[in-house]
Amino acid sequence: MSAVRSAARAWGVVVASSTLVAGGLLTASPAAAGTSCVPPPVAHRGDSARAPENTVPAFAKALALGVRRLELDVRFTAGDVPVLMHDPTVDRTTNGSGDVSALTLEQLRALDAGSWFGKGYRDVRVPTLFEVLKLAKSKGATVMAELKTTPSPAQMTQFLDRVRWLSMGSSIIVSSFDEPTIKAVQEAAPGLRTAIIDNPRYRPPSSVLQFGRTYVVNARSVTEERSARWRKAGITLRPWTVDSVRGWQRMAFDRAGAIVTNRPASYLAWARARCS
Repeated sequence: MSAVRSAARAWGVVVASSTLVAGGLLTASPAAAGTSCVPPPVAHRGDSARAPENTVPAFAKALALGVRRLELDVRFTAGDVPVLMHDPTVDRTTNGSGDVSALTLEQLRALDAGSWFGKGYRDVRVPTLFEVLKLAKSKGATVMAELKTTPSPAQMTQFLDRVRWLSMGSSIIVSSFDEPTIKAVQEAAPGLRTAIIDNPRYRPPSSVLQFGRTYVVNARSVTEERSARWRKAGITLRPWTVDSVRGWQRMAFDRAGAIVTNRPASYLAWARARCS
């Protein structure tokens, strides 16, 4: 692998050709093209400022920008199928109601998961994890998959099978706020990359490293000194969720790594202006 390609891989950036996804043309321009002085972003639940979160259109929009780092939320249906949904219920982001865990895949797929966001997204469906991982793989993207609950043994098998079927083991980081959930993933799949997510607090490097070498740190916990301490320990930072220019500037000053944002298009516009 060339030095240039190695550097691009380190930032999670891959220049890919156009492809048809969900009926639309994805023309991928590399997100790093004008962002040489700051890292390209992680798209939080996809391009969730411009499309309904955790749906195929949201991830397609992020990929079309050239973003090659995606973040998503995983829950399980009544039949243990991993699907994308942030909340424990479908009430906020669909036209239905009830717990995700109480609904079958067929019931979930019958729901409209887009109209709440805008008329142009009517009849967008709740995607399965497999569906979005397949899309990510087609564009060479990496995925940070947050487990919203601790999987049962059957659910863990279903989750890991999707990763293995698509040979995505090297392109996925499994994250959670819950320490026992991360430990369960590490036990079930020792080679898989994992990451702890934190609300505002200081977690020393020794504690972070118990749960993986990626740290999804709350942006309010980041300082220049802490960032240097974490990096020195070999920890990759992913500060969340940063949606303002002021926040992006502070994360750049603190050398906090690739930020997790709902606004990847706006971030890239800011980055190109900053780095030009």
